Amino acid sequence: MIDRILSVIKLKNLSPSQFADEIGFQRSGMSHLLSGRNKPSLEFILKVLKRFPEIDPGWLLLGKSKTDTEVTNFEISSFPVEKSINEKRPDEKNKSIKDSEGQEKTESSIEKIVILYRDRSFKDYNPE
Repeated sequence: MIDRILSVIKLKNLSPSQFADEIGFQRSGMSHLLSGRNKPSLEFILKVLKRFPEIDPGWLLLGKSKTDTEVTNFEISSFPVEKSINEKRPDEKNKSIKDSEGQEKTESSIEKIVILYRDRSFKDYNPE
């Protein structure tokens, strides 16, 4: 489970201390978890799931997604994502464009692209 917690920390671009602050957990307790001295408590797991509801509890606890298949690599289809690609944030501005038939459509701007590798590393690309 520690590797999955580390994955969430990396994906959210947080340090372990920032992550502890985000979920309302003691920084020293976070250090003990990541070093292997302590195991995650139910309280810790609930705090993570409450703060990050987009995380699949099955994945966090067992490394299995909702489809009950084992997650061994970062795969976009099985890793919990924050929002659907079609969902829009309230503050997101849309650009008006016209298709080949002259129909008006909207286009969302890209904020960030994350590439996940099988060795559990990742790269962020910001189009700015």
